[in-house]
Amino acid sequence: MSWDISIQRFSRVYTSIQQIPNDERCVPLGSQAEVRAAISEVFHGTDWSDPTWGNYDFPGGSIEFNMGKPEPNNGFMLHVRASEQVVPLIVTLCIQNGWQALDCGSGEFLEQSNEPASGQAAWLAYRNQVLGKA
Repeated sequence: MSWDISIQRFSRVYTSIQQIPNDERCVPLGSQAEVRAAISEVFHGTDWSDPTWGNYDFPGGSIEFNMGKPEPNNGFMLHVRASEQVVPLIVTLCIQNGWQALDCGSGEFLEQSNEPASGQAAWLAYRNQVLGKA
């Protein structure tokens, strides 16, 4: 169980998914190597032993970067199992690279949201409920 976020770049910046036209196509983020380097610049110490599946571990949790193999990279998924500490880092990653982070649970773009950690908080509450944690 994870909080899932899809990272893409579009032909323009959207403030909501309702704005995205049906014929919109993602713009490549860069080569796989360039995308891994951009991620590692923000998430220092990400393990790229498997270049298609990066792992970032820190005391507050972990993130898996599901990169896939296509060249160039047209987008990737984050599988987040971490505290809200990671949210500003995800937003920074996107802003620095012109990417957008779609919260798969809420349907909001994190870098456009007034409360980008709200999806993480909802995921954490759900996870705790499922696990029977108070």
